[in-house]
Amino acid sequence: MVDNLSLSDTVLLVGSDDVRLKRLLEKLGYSLLVSPTGKGLQDLVAQNVIDLVILEGKDPDALSLCEFLRAEKRTKETAIIFLGSEPAQDADIKEKKLSKITFVAPPYSVGSLASKVATELRLRKMSGADEENASIAEVNASLRDVTSRLKKDLEDARKIQQALLPKALPTHANFQLASFYEPLEEVGGDWFFAWNTSSGKLSVQIADVTGHGLSAAFIGSMTKLALSATAFEEPDKLLSSMNSLMAPQMPEGKFVTMFSYLYDPESGKLHYARAGHPPGLLVRYSKGEVAQLKGDGFAVGFFDESEYQLQEDYLEPSDILVVLTDALPESQNMAGELYDYDRMASVLLKAGPACTAAEALSLLIGDFESFREGRILKDDVTLIALKRV
Repeated sequence: MVDNLSLSDTVLLVGSDDVRLKRLLEKLGYSLLVSPTGKGLQDLVAQNVIDLVILEGKDPDALSLCEFLRAEKRTKETAIIFLGSEPAQDADIKEKKLSKITFVAPPYSVGSLASKVATELRLRKMSGADEENASIAEVNASLRDVTSRLKKDLEDARKIQQALLPKALPTHANFQLASFYEPLEEVGGDWFFAWNTSSGKLSVQIADVTGHGLSAAFIGSMTKLALSATAFEEPDKLLSSMNSLMAPQMPEGKFVTMFSYLYDPESGKLHYARAGHPPGLLVRYSKGEVAQLKGDGFAVGFFDESEYQLQEDYLEPSDILVVLTDALPESQNMAGELYDYDRMASVLLKAGPACTAAEALSLLIGDFESFREGRILKDDVTLIALKRV
């Protein structure tokens, strides 16, 4: 049998009956192979070039299937996303010393899983796994040919990206607003915007475009235009309106995650909605706790019609709200440990109610830098902090 010759990345889904996940992977432009159980897996591996495997941990033979994939020459280096059914499975994977397996603890969201898929495939290409048959000389020659053109493209993209960011943040006697932005490359896929609305409220948007470089800059620009075109302040309606404008024009396999909120500086009331984005962190100093602000909704551009869940909360004086892109919670240190939300919550609580919004971000970034021990970042780092004063 001849190997599949699809120009898109091929994802093998093993043991999962999640219809939404299948639809989403197809919508993103991946070539999808499905094995309802482990039976027939050997034939699929033999007949196809597989770029990534998503394996459902509920299958009683899940660990054995991982061992099989690692033993096969064609899949020994293929990344595996293991959808855990119980935390103990992660320890079993480490005990068996199975490499290149990303364990996803339950419960997981389809949107966050899609982000992991995109990240793993991007890392595969960066590592050169798709070039195993090419010589170093050939690769270097190709790079020299395109270097000058890429430099110009990246410079153009950088100008576009800078235009997406606010030149100054809104100010008010009743709140502090601070931001931190560090792109992975010369041009990143993150952007944010904040302004005071005509009704006297603060509107904040933070977004993460898939990919980097010129394409991310153009999609970011398209997102900003969609934001300017919407007439809504309410986060759920704003996201729905932006999605309606962007989805029909979105290139295959591209999407934008967003967190949108509307804050009333007089009352402290907060309305927010998410589009496949990491949760916000609301630090409640009076209660000594950090709440994760969540809400349902697919990333902008997934489907032509999407609805977003409007949520409501409240900031007491001294409370801080931090919204961020996925670089922090998805980064690992040299030991392979994730910089998780519990650690972020601990750092923010230790900052104390007297800290400013800018100081809270500085402490969080400082702890993050210490945690990752110089390990190379995999994504842009963007955070915005709002403090009620």
